[in-house]
Amino acid sequence: MTPNILIVGIIISLVTAFVITMLILDASAKKIISANTKLVESQNTLLELNKIQSGELEKRMSELEKQSSKLEEQKEMIESLQRQQEELSQQLKNVAMDEVSQLREQTRLHREHIELTADMTDEELMAWIDQQMDETRLFTDSRLTLKTMAKSLGLTQKRLDLLFKNNEKYKSLGNYLNEKRFLLACRLLREEPHWTIEAVGAEAGFGGRRTFQVEVKRRLGITPIQYRQLQILSEKGEE
Repeated sequence: MTPNILIVGIIISLVTAFVITMLILDASAKKIISANTKLVESQNTLLELNKIQSGELEKRMSELEKQSSKLEEQKEMIESLQRQQEELSQQLKNVAMDEVSQLREQTRLHREHIELTADMTDEELMAWIDQQMDETRLFTDSRLTLKTMAKSLGLTQKRLDLLFKNNEKYKSLGNYLNEKRFLLACRLLREEPHWTIEAVGAEAGFGGRRTFQVEVKRRLGITPIQYRQLQILSEKGEE
């Protein structure tokens, strides 16, 4: 074999080896690129998933914060209701104690009234009732009955009823109450010129304007308005 042929053979072998090496390297590079591409795609997918999960996590955290805030508000409301319940319970206890104290005081006063009035004559008892009525203005209650009046004064209904039936001036509880109301109404007509007739009658204990007018007319022969006008003219004449 001549040297030239040997050289050509060596060159061909080298070129062939180089081409084969380049082909192998190209194939490897393509595989690496493909693998890198898949890796990049996988990483992008993971990033997208992470973003989605992060968004969902943020939403969840926001919901949890809202729930926590609501729970805190509910806790405060419960504590406030508990405080109100405790205050109400204490108020009820105080009211109950006050009512018990009032009942005891009323019982004591009734007992004193019974002891005080037990030995009174009818005249003394009537004077005492007058004093009590003037102090308490019990007669201004238009719904006042023999029963409620007896209870308020610490007397029995029977004694109170007999007291007025045997009284020559009044003859009945109704007549007595009407006189007390009439006297107060006349004073209010004089002292409260700006009050309406209805207001005066109601304040004195009359059940209505007509009842008031009838009683004044029966006793004085004039209406409440005429009585007030006469009082005004009388005061101006004195001036």
